[in-house]
Amino acid sequence: MDDKLLFGRVVKVHVQSEKYKTDFSGDDLHIEFEVPFDDDEKPNQSTISIFNLSTTSISRISKGASLILQAGYRSDYGVLTQGKITSVYTNRNGVDKITTITLLEGQDYSKKKTAKPITFKPGTKADVIIKRLVQVLGIRLLELKLPKNVTYKKGYSVTGNIMNNLVEVVKDCGASLYWRRGGMTIRSIKAGTDERFRLEESTGLIESPETFEEEGVKGYNVKSLLQHRVTTASIIEIKSKTANGKYRVKKGKHICNGNDFRTEMQVI
Repeated sequence: MDDKLLFGRVVKVHVQSEKYKTDFSGDDLHIEFEVPFDDDEKPNQSTISIFNLSTTSISRISKGASLILQAGYRSDYGVLTQGKITSVYTNRNGVDKITTITLLEGQDYSKKKTAKPITFKPGTKADVIIKRLVQVLGIRLLELKLPKNVTYKKGYSVTGNIMNNLVEVVKDCGASLYWRRGGMTIRSIKAGTDERFRLEESTGLIESPETFEEEGVKGYNVKSLLQHRVTTASIIEIKSKTANGKYRVKKGKHICNGNDFRTEMQVI
């Protein structure tokens, strides 16, 4: 990768609550983070640490506020994740005062229950139910593409935990539900988003990918300089001594920690 890119790292944190809108930049502050991503339905939790903030700035970062994290390089950066802040705490480590923010993609929908049944008449199609439940939960839906749009001939009734019902309907349609950069995606587990990006030594590949096999799934463990285009279900082209071709990203994490500014991923 071009030396200018290596020395032009960008980290931007945007926090917005009902009272305040605040921006923090890696140009002015030391910021570290770890952002995991995977293809299960549970929203991932990221951590962001900002060093030596003023008391006023710390007071403007509150639980429940929205946060958007962007990172990359001067000429090429983008959103890694966004969601709601679940905790904020500040502690001292030597001369440094470190404010650690925990971020959940979207918010925790697993505990939301319906007070009374949400009923759908006989002959209702799955996509109608899914759109309604997503609306009730307040989820930001990025994509809805069902392999089969099931018809519920006897209708459908949602009781108790709304998220459990949503997952059930999605699975009835042969689809999977997961999160991409803080938004929900519902589609076939085999589908992906072509990022139109080739990962090779000149674009940030750190070393030759190594093979892995887990639960009958084979693929490669890949490390690169931080790449915002990579997230769950990204389709990327890899050119290396070991892996060559187009692959789908299954899971991974973005890391910014001291000298480390990298993305680790499993591709299949």
